[in-house]
Amino acid sequence: MKVTNILGLPESIVRAVQNDPYDRGDSHISVTGLIAPARKRALEIQHADELVTDAADRIWSLYGQIVHGILERADLGEDEIITERRLFIERHGWRISGQFDRFILREKKKLQDYKFTSLWSVKDGVKPEHEAQQNIYRLMLKENGYHVDELEIVSILRDWSKTRAKRDSSYPQNPVVVQQVDIWPDEKTEQFIKDRLIAHGKAQHELPECTADERWERDSVYKIKKNNNKTAVRGHANYKSSEEAEAAAAEMSQDGNAYSVEFHQGEAIRCEMYCEVANHCLQWRALNKNKLGV
Repeated sequence: MKVTNILGLPESIVRAVQNDPYDRGDSHISVTGLIAPARKRALEIQHADELVTDAADRIWSLYGQIVHGILERADLGEDEIITERRLFIERHGWRISGQFDRFILREKKKLQDYKFTSLWSVKDGVKPEHEAQQNIYRLMLKENGYHVDELEIVSILRDWSKTRAKRDSSYPQNPVVVQQVDIWPDEKTEQFIKDRLIAHGKAQHELPECTADERWERDSVYKIKKNNNKTAVRGHANYKSSEEAEAAAAEMSQDGNAYSVEFHQGEAIRCEMYCEVANHCLQWRALNKNKLGV
């Protein structure tokens, strides 16, 4: 993949992005690739020689690598902790590789995954793909002779605000959020792996469409603003129709303040911000046309 430097970042940062050490090893697919949308991965394979990314768009990924490096260093000399180990399993003619973050070999065997991420990714609990990822790693460890008692995701929130935490009790009160992950029965994990391999295999011949969940889609909503403030009324519901929002605003205006309704266009977050093959995706082009009304 070609890395550009449109914003003129320092050469050291650009080279750090270019020299990404990631390697899935001798495998057909990684666990990260397995849980990814089949359409996205197939397009990445088809257009591998055409893909371009800008160094600025890789900064968060670079931060994540820095965090993992620090955590690995923190466990140096710890006999009861294994970090950053890549494992392999064979399933249905595919060799799958996966590298877990941290496995604690104490009385309770705990598998941890560290993520340098945004508040948005933790607000609704554990994301389904992260739950699947951890359970696949657990199965890999089991196949390599290790028992796992607990699964955990440790999210370091890159956009956390101490000020907001002080004034809003519903806001995460800590820049690090720890989430417990349900352990699946082996049969469920095996079926998930089989279904994903079938989807990725079929995608090499016929592209499926990404689902709304795979696009990380946010619905269009109507928000209520007070006295022409720039931001919506905090803690108030979002409305799916203008009629609902207007009725609510009229009721709220009984307190003597003026309220208005503002439309917020829905977004496909992954497509718009995190998909390097969006420019090669006919589905995304069609969705954009519909969104823009052209």
